[in-house]
This record gives sequence, C-alpha cells and structure tokens, in this order.
Amino acid sequence: MNTEMLTSWTTTTWGKTVVGVSILGLGLGHFGRGSDWMGKSVMGVSVGTVAGAVGVLVGATMLLKRFGA
Repeated sequence: MNTEMLTSWTTTTWGKTVVGVSILGLGLGHFGRGSDWMGKSVMGVSVGTVAGAVGVLVGATMLLKRFGA
C-alpha cells in the first residue's frame, strides 16, 4: 500500500506544525489540560477533531510502514 500520498504533507513546514500541535493537544487533553482550546471550532470543525484525525492518520501510516500490510 502506497501511503506516501496520504502523508507527504507532513514533511512540509505547515505539516510539521500541524502534527506537532496535534500531538501536544492530544497529550494535554489526556492529562486534563488544554481542553478549552481543543474544543474550539475553526470553519465548523473542532481543533480536537482535527488533532484526532491527524493522530490516527499519522499513527496508522507509521505502523503500516513498520509492519507492512
């Protein structure tokens, strides 16, 4: 499975920022911090939803690359 088209954006400056903020937000949310800004919406989509989607996409493609599928 070629996952490059799904994750190539993560190597750009913008993509690295989105991934970093997503990981930070998910981690802070897990420990009860930062939930106020994770609940905010941008263009009708919550920041938490974007962070969760980025986490699932990046995590799943990392595992697929590691263990193959």
